[in-house]
Amino acid sequence: MRSSVAHKSAMPARLQEKPKELEALMLLPPMESAADDINLMNPLQRSERLSTAWFGAIVEFEGVLVSSSEQEHLQAWLTVASEFGFSRPLGHLFRRIKGIKDEVVVARVFNWTQNPATARQISQRKRVIYEELLDGRRPSAMLEAKPFLDMLHRYNIPIALACALPEVHVRESLNRTGLGSNLNAVVTGEDSGAPEVEFYFSYAAQQIQRPPIRCVVFCESNQSVEAAHELGMKCVVVTGNRPVYDFAGADLVVRNLSDVNFINLKRLFSEEDLVKPKSEQEEELADDEVDDPELDDFEPAPGQRKGAFWS
Repeated sequence: MRSSVAHKSAMPARLQEKPKELEALMLLPPMESAADDINLMNPLQRSERLSTAWFGAIVEFEGVLVSSSEQEHLQAWLTVASEFGFSRPLGHLFRRIKGIKDEVVVARVFNWTQNPATARQISQRKRVIYEELLDGRRPSAMLEAKPFLDMLHRYNIPIALACALPEVHVRESLNRTGLGSNLNAVVTGEDSGAPEVEFYFSYAAQQIQRPPIRCVVFCESNQSVEAAHELGMKCVVVTGNRPVYDFAGADLVVRNLSDVNFINLKRLFSEEDLVKPKSEQEEELADDEVDDPELDDFEPAPGQRKGAFWS
């Protein structure tokens, strides 16, 4: 009886072969969306990134969270031009300066001077005139702003404020209105001297740790819409009293922030394109490199390697 047991234990274990179909299926990587990160080792984190509820919000300041003071800005620029003897800016230039730092407006949009010190002096004078025009008034918070931020915070959506205004002015307004408590990041004019609005949006996305394709920009101008789409971001325009048809390029157009709900924001990512697995991409690249039969029949000249290019 012992010998039989010993004989059985000495027998080599039989290896179970897996069907080739199952083995091939296991080698294929899963489908990846544009928001997926294959370097994440935690499957729950990857699953969360694939959800349409995983995104970040980038919000502009004036015209979205607080009331707009566009007319005061416009009058301040005209007054500065008159004081310094510069030519009056054309109307289309005023549409380009939204979201751009004052020093950059002076040097790169209005082209009044290329001297950084002079541009700084002009922009400082513009701010003084702007404060005088406000006459102690401060932009008030939109009635829908606080409930909107609370809604995003409730669903764990990180929020970044992005604008080209001076940080002191922005921080003071946020503290006064109480809107800063729900913000995860604040990007202001001190963070960049770039003339492009794209930088502020891109930097804000980095601060809230979301890829651009999973960010929604809440803005009030077509320039911001173009900047958001240039980065691959979604864009929601808050029109206020302006015509809705002026913002046909936006992904979503609302009168005010009370018209925005979490379901509508999730739908912005419902048609996100899937990325093919890397193995399929490599196979397609290999197929593209198949030799042309007509080239195979071509006989190269003496001394020339077959398949080589010549001029």
